[in-house]
Amino acid sequence: MTDILASIGLAQLERYPEILAKRREFVELYDSFLRPYGIEPLAHYGSCFSSSSHLYMVRVPGVNERLRNDIIGMMGAAGIACNVHYKPLPMLTAYKDLGFEMDHYPNSIGQYENEITLPLHTLLQSEDLAYIASTLIDLMRKVLAG
Repeated sequence: MTDILASIGLAQLERYPEILAKRREFVELYDSFLRPYGIEPLAHYGSCFSSSSHLYMVRVPGVNERLRNDIIGMMGAAGIACNVHYKPLPMLTAYKDLGFEMDHYPNSIGQYENEITLPLHTLLQSEDLAYIASTLIDLMRKVLAG
């Protein structure tokens, strides 16, 4: 790491408590928007743990990998960049080449096939989160209706 990058990092560390508080606020907003619709977020906070909230991962009930990918594509068309975290290791070429087979890891594929990672960064506003959540809810309903 260069000295310049280190100085940027030190400046960011001074703001870290503020960044964590803002991310927590965003996580709680997303949770309040999405949970009533059966969308299951990854737990970020509990009595024994706390997350840095660098990702907001959800499981969309009733969708498979194909439908999940359709939703991600439609979210992109609505101006919302989504992703999938994390791909099961046996799906990666290096692990396939070592002989790992997805059939041996049913829980991994079960966790992967309906997971979507939504935008979560400190430049978002509460209106952005509402738009992202309502778009996801509308698209989930659309794909599940057929």
